[in-house]
Amino acid sequence: MNRPTKIILAGIVLVCGGCAALTTNGKVAVKDLRCEYLTNPLGIDVAKPRLSWVLKSTQRGQMQIAYQILVAGSPEILKKNQGDLWDTGKVSSDQSIHIVYAGKPLVSRARCCWKARVWDKDGKPSRYSQPAWWETGLLETGDWQAKWLIAPVPQDKSIQVEPSPFFRNTFTLEKAVEKARGYICGLGYYELYLNGRKVGDHVLDPAFTRYDRRVLYVTYDVTDYLSPGKNAIGVVLGNGWYNMHTRCVWDFYKAPWRDRPTMLCQLEVKFTDGSSKIITSDSAWKVSTGPIVFESIRNGESYDARLEKPGWNTADYNDTAWAAAHIVPGPKGRLSS
Repeated sequence: MNRPTKIILAGIVLVCGGCAALTTNGKVAVKDLRCEYLTNPLGIDVAKPRLSWVLKSTQRGQMQIAYQILVAGSPEILKKNQGDLWDTGKVSSDQSIHIVYAGKPLVSRARCCWKARVWDKDGKPSRYSQPAWWETGLLETGDWQAKWLIAPVPQDKSIQVEPSPFFRNTFTLEKAVEKARGYICGLGYYELYLNGRKVGDHVLDPAFTRYDRRVLYVTYDVTDYLSPGKNAIGVVLGNGWYNMHTRCVWDFYKAPWRDRPTMLCQLEVKFTDGSSKIITSDSAWKVSTGPIVFESIRNGESYDARLEKPGWNTADYNDTAWAAAHIVPGPKGRLSS
């Protein structure tokens, strides 16, 4: 079987060998739409995100001489080839990366649907690309209702390195869920659980920053993790770079931001009837320790399986022996997606 060959020249992917179906007029098509370098990203907190795409063609020497971008507040509007948030019109340009959004001001939690088309070297327009989207995160400080939490200070003063704290809480959803988003910052590192399932595939998250200047939160689509009735949320924290407790050449153990592991978590649920509910980290949360008795970014982890708490992150777990989590001011850094 003859297989197509791809050649990438000057931002255009040239496809040879019976692949005219990749294009709509036999010459050029718009593919691989990106927002801030990402495909359909959640939690974008850039006021004017940058949009990009890739051109694909069956012809050598093809190029883009103009483009048009449509951004809409719903898939239905975009399907009509309308952009109620932004319609660039025909823009004479060969630029296909870092095109800065210049439409209506974005608001928190908004789904922005978009597509693009281009004009080729002969002035012929392509069809519009397949639709893509981005979703804004929490753009304003006032969007956060959650509180920063830590575990109580151990009473045993001989403990030099605290075990990893395990936080949990339960909540009830009275109706069917249409969509849900989880926003979390867990320092130094975190793992988020809903109803016994780990959320996402991230590890060593969030990324390292100067925590007294900026701290990173992550947005998850958690719709499929929830169900009507009683639900449970759990978070495990690690020290990471936030609480570097061993000596190192860069003196991170003396860093001005260094503090005990802390977390901020906000779950926002929209029901099928249009109503909504917000679950936040607050004084109702409980905390305990588990099998992770030691962990350090430089020195690995000690895991004592005898201390496991089966079902600790499920709704029916008995947490009466767990302590109340403490509310703290949290790190000084600005929250950033």
